[in-house]
Amino acid sequence: MNELIEKMTTRHAIRRFQKKQVEEDVLQQILTAGLYAPSAGNNQYSRIVVCQDSEINEKLGRISRYMMFKDKDPKSVSHSVSADQPSIMDDFTIMNGFYDAPTVLTIFTRSSQYSHDDAAMIGENILLAAHFLGLGACYIGRTGEVFATEYGQQLRKEWGVPEDMVAVCNILIGYIDGPIPSSKPRKEGRIIRV
Repeated sequence: MNELIEKMTTRHAIRRFQKKQVEEDVLQQILTAGLYAPSAGNNQYSRIVVCQDSEINEKLGRISRYMMFKDKDPKSVSHSVSADQPSIMDDFTIMNGFYDAPTVLTIFTRSSQYSHDDAAMIGENILLAAHFLGLGACYIGRTGEVFATEYGQQLRKEWGVPEDMVAVCNILIGYIDGPIPSSKPRKEGRIIRV
């Protein structure tokens, strides 16, 4: 199998991270991969905010977890995600929805019909680059809700994020702690040839 395809098929969501911070040269390679992602009309308007402040990341992670379960009983919406790398859906004692990742990226894009597309392209490039470089990563949604809070709005201003941008996703990056999940079989019938 082609090495690129092999790497793409062995990438998994990682939610357990070592305390060790990602080295700057490795992080720069990952960020470069994100910047080279396609964007609608080649607008290149998205911003990637890098936060390595553990206090900020923990507070945002707690808000993210709250947003997942607000107005719901966690037990009523839970389902098995990963025994090897449990999510907040698997283990209700995990209070940080960013799983104590040492580096948290927030992807902001211009508010348009392509906002989520542009952010997803950046996110996938980052996830694959991290995997290629021996790190773990995880894509987190709910980011728009998190940055709609008073704390999120305050951070946006401090970070200098333009007002016409929306927060679309977070990417957690760090060195893997615990077992790497095994690949799950692909469901049949997902390719339709015409």
